[in-house]
Amino acid sequence: MSVALAILAAGEARRAGLDKITADLGGIPLLLWSLAAGEAARIFDDIVVVAPSARVIAIEVIVGKRARVVAGGDSRTASSWAALDATPAAEILAIHDAARPFVPPSLFARLVEAARRDGSAVAGLPVADTMRRANEIGDSVEDVDREGLWSAQTPQVFRRDVLLQARSAAGLRSYTDDAAAVAAAGIAVRMVQGERRNLKITTLEDLSYARELVECGAAAVAAVGAS
Repeated sequence: MSVALAILAAGEARRAGLDKITADLGGIPLLLWSLAAGEAARIFDDIVVVAPSARVIAIEVIVGKRARVVAGGDSRTASSWAALDATPAAEILAIHDAARPFVPPSLFARLVEAARRDGSAVAGLPVADTMRRANEIGDSVEDVDREGLWSAQTPQVFRRDVLLQARSAAGLRSYTDDAAAVAAAGIAVRMVQGERRNLKITTLEDLSYARELVECGAAAVAAVGAS
């Protein structure tokens, strides 16, 4: 089966207050961390980066010849569908947020293997903390049973036929991630144990923490070609 990787980098980063995709992390743009991990996994026949339509050329300069850059849509879901259109030969598509720079290459491999077997494979972590629901002013109103709850990550990997069915059912609706679109189409989503180091850069505080991890040697960019 032909396998492709789509790295989503088309978001506006409103919460971070900066262009986190091109932000410096260990001396290189944050985007290149995910790209290096995808290359190091050595399982992808094609890699595309989905960028804002107005910034395709700028992202191409950063990526060089290591991947194709395509324009995304107005929502995360639309950007995923753009990735699907850009990889017509792929029988399996892995979708990863560029804002998760510390994804291990081995996680890509595990998820692709699971998706070959089950049709879908979504990285995530079982919720370990006590969960509480609060009202609009922050008062706790009830405890939430954490049994069976997962915190979803990316990569999220699907067979092409699964994504096509989800896209047809979605119409113009948008979802917070691709697993939600697949589930909304009535298709089972298989959760796979992710990695705690696979953190998401959402705020300036997250970026500062990521930089601290790099500076102290707790995180390093994947070596291209490594297993």
